Amino acid sequence: MDRQGRSGLKRMTILVLVMAAISLTLFSCSTYCGQNRYHYLDMADAQLHQLEEPSSDAPTAVIHTTMGDITAVLYPEEAPVYVEQFTRLAKEGYYDGTYVFQVEKDVYFSAGTPDNTGKLSGSLEASPQENVAAETSANLWPFRGALCVPLTGHDRSFWDNLFGNAVDYCGTRFLVCNSIEFDDEIKAGLEEIDEAAKDVTDAFMERGGIPNYAQQMTVFGQAYGDESFETIDKITAVAVKAADPESEYTAPVEDIIIEKIDITTWGNL
Repeated sequence: MDRQGRSGLKRMTILVLVMAAISLTLFSCSTYCGQNRYHYLDMADAQLHQLEEPSSDAPTAVIHTTMGDITAVLYPEEAPVYVEQFTRLAKEGYYDGTYVFQVEKDVYFSAGTPDNTGKLSGSLEASPQENVAAETSANLWPFRGALCVPLTGHDRSFWDNLFGNAVDYCGTRFLVCNSIEFDDEIKAGLEEIDEAAKDVTDAFMERGGIPNYAQQMTVFGQAYGDESFETIDKITAVAVKAADPESEYTAPVEDIIIEKIDITTWGNL
């Protein structure tokens, strides 16, 4: 795990212990995703939907790639704005023929651009679909197989940050989590987190994921099934090019294409 990610996890642990010391029943998590920031969540009524068996009517995306398929349940109740956009764009064919443009070995891959360098068509600022307000939920976390959306920008001042009014934005590109390596230091950090978040920390320990991304980006789906995880493993294991000097993305040496994304329901697979 890189130094930045390890630092984020340490900050998460420190904040949780401080919060526990002053008897607040909040779960705190800090991570890095373009900006460093903190979220304070009441975990009392949290339901970890990604650990549940999907219902037959659960909206589902089947992502067909040149290295295999990923079948993911979508969560419109938790991320309604982003799921609506993703579903609409998928049905319109927006993702057909787009690229996996970034691979962090064994940890995640990013996809969904018409250019294999990760560049978008046109200006980021001029496109409403690249400026969707980020949605976070105590019920969704970046476990292994989670579909997330990296940030594209933010609208925040000192006072926005102070009073919790800052807004982050995300766009059409999405990220699929594999997992960091849970070494002894990271395990110890997770084990020290407040009891209120035990279900979350246990799930990270058992299933893997990227805990230092928690509550920093929209989580809108979760992969299910052996084929999905085999595909995620294969994609995140590929050889990559040197980092692009402009974007710093490390694209696969051999292009990986999203052929299309089918939208259906779990019961109709």
